[in-house]
Amino acid sequence: MLWIRPLMPRLSQTLWLLCALVAVAAGCKPKIGDDCQVSTDCSAAADRLCDITAPGGYCTVYNCEPGTCPEDESLCVEFGGQRSPIAKCLDKQSPSPYARAFCMQTCDSDSDCRSGYSCEDLSKATNPWAAILIDRDRGNRACVVPISSSSLISDPGEDAAFGDVCRSARPTTSEAQGGAGG
Repeated sequence: MLWIRPLMPRLSQTLWLLCALVAVAAGCKPKIGDDCQVSTDCSAAADRLCDITAPGGYCTVYNCEPGTCPEDESLCVEFGGQRSPIAKCLDKQSPSPYARAFCMQTCDSDSDCRSGYSCEDLSKATNPWAAILIDRDRGNRACVVPISSSSLISDPGEDAAFGDVCRSARPTTSEAQGGAGG
């Protein structure tokens, strides 16, 4: 029994040290919207991913569903919900095959977002990200990469760069049969 007593203070100190390390590690867990280079920067448990297509990386959860994003820090947003950000090209009959859902950092103002990101209202039906709020009970603002209106094409025929991209036409009889040589 005498040999146990000298071990007790060491065990107690070791236990306190272990508890302190766990508390520090839990307090330093990356949040949605933090910068990253690889997914392990966001989570060692692989429950968060690093979107390396975002400037500086963006810790997120991919393919989120209603209520699955960390409640105190994010909301689920579907991007690319429309096939085109051009109003004349909106297609209400079918969902976009390009739509992807991500957990995005919630915010009240630009100061809540890190450098290079802005706090934007994504509840507007025609927002430049073609975003749709999946979580509607967590506010409607998220930290996103800002898009300037000059970077969007406002008219599909503008400068004849893309032609009339929103209209399709049936080929004429001669085109359908192989054209002039056909």
